[in-house]
Amino acid sequence: MKKNKLWITVSLIVGLFAIIYIGGSVYYQHHFLPKTTVLGATIAGKNANQADKLLSEKIKTAKFSLTENGKTVLTEKQETVGIQQNFSNTLKKIMSTQNAWAWPAHLLGVSSSKIPNSKALVNETVLQQFADKTANSLNGNRKASTDANLTFKDGKVVATKETQGNKVETAKLVTAIKKSVDQNQTTVNLKSTYNKPALTENSAQFKKLDTQMKKIASVKGTLKIYNDTKVDVSSAEITSWVKIDNGNVSLDKDKVDAYLDKLDTKYATYGSTRQFNSTKRGTVSVSGGLYGWTINEASEVKQLSSDITAGKSFDRWITTKGSGYNKNGSSDIGDTYVEVDIQNQHEYYYKNGSLVLDSDVVTGKPSNGHDTPTGTYSVWSKQQDYTLRGQNDNGSDYASKVSYWMPIDDTGVGLHDSSWQPQYGGDWYKTHGSHGCVNNPPEFMAKLYNAVALGTPVVVF
Repeated sequence: MKKNKLWITVSLIVGLFAIIYIGGSVYYQHHFLPKTTVLGATIAGKNANQADKLLSEKIKTAKFSLTENGKTVLTEKQETVGIQQNFSNTLKKIMSTQNAWAWPAHLLGVSSSKIPNSKALVNETVLQQFADKTANSLNGNRKASTDANLTFKDGKVVATKETQGNKVETAKLVTAIKKSVDQNQTTVNLKSTYNKPALTENSAQFKKLDTQMKKIASVKGTLKIYNDTKVDVSSAEITSWVKIDNGNVSLDKDKVDAYLDKLDTKYATYGSTRQFNSTKRGTVSVSGGLYGWTINEASEVKQLSSDITAGKSFDRWITTKGSGYNKNGSSDIGDTYVEVDIQNQHEYYYKNGSLVLDSDVVTGKPSNGHDTPTGTYSVWSKQQDYTLRGQNDNGSDYASKVSYWMPIDDTGVGLHDSSWQPQYGGDWYKTHGSHGCVNNPPEFMAKLYNAVALGTPVVVF
């Protein structure tokens, strides 16, 4: 009999707990589980409408604070910070993800529902505006952090320790506020938003840089221009080009370019005035034209950067671009060239120092501004059966067919045959000159065309 009573009692207790459990599970199908909080407000036991009303009322007066060193720096309404007033979507999401059958565990504190993520509660646009305005306002008298740095002084590497500033970084402020919302908090410690040094003295990266800089300090450099002309690049010059950006060693391109420009001005021949030993007029000064060489600065900067940042000394020929460069330092024109003497209206072709062909010619008509441009050029193309096109002085178009065409500049001036010219040489060019080209007798031009190679210098004076 006693056993029956005990069994009945246990059954009643179990049944009671079952009823309570099932009843609670049914209840929490439409109500929030115990200890559920959103932005610090307890919505446990409330349905979606009740929770929405509670949160909407709370946000009207709820504050969000920024603290620093134990003091409140700024307090704003949560809606000003960017926390939205419409909680409907957030509440629906929490309700749909909660397990109503697990309500006892929540009641005992084993687990608790939290806002799933800040995306549901935060208006990104308003938050960004708040962060921009706040950071700008706070940073007026704050100092930014500085990276640890390495510089050269008297040939040695000098280290400067990093400093930690208190300047607020907008992106970090946005992240900190979102994290606070995710954790149901309403405060942010500004220290978590400070911009931090990217490079610190005790970091492995800094020690690696220190080793690299010490190698660079010992770099010695020599650039060969031609023959015995060499330029020793001093260690002081080299180290003045070095800079560290984002933890990487590189060369200051502007400084290297400025150095190479000085060398170019001193040694390059492009655009320079040449002393030319003419056939009839002796030594003449010839300026202008498109012929000559310059330092290939893009190539040089790349090579110098590679050598110096690797801590390698260098002793090599400088790289050039253009025409006529030679390592022995002799004239960049050489001894194979075409000579056009405007004053004497005569043209010569020299090969390996010997005169091969020469003839009277007709150059540009000076009275109407069609002078043949003076300077040093080169034959950059050769074409047969070509049509020359341009405008006459009266504005009409012309088209002249020639058998041989060798352009020398970039404006349409070149050497060609001219069957329309009845005579060559003398003063004929002053009244019957060309539009700038050098008119050659047809038979002579045929020989010149076959003899002259592409790239041959053409000196006009």
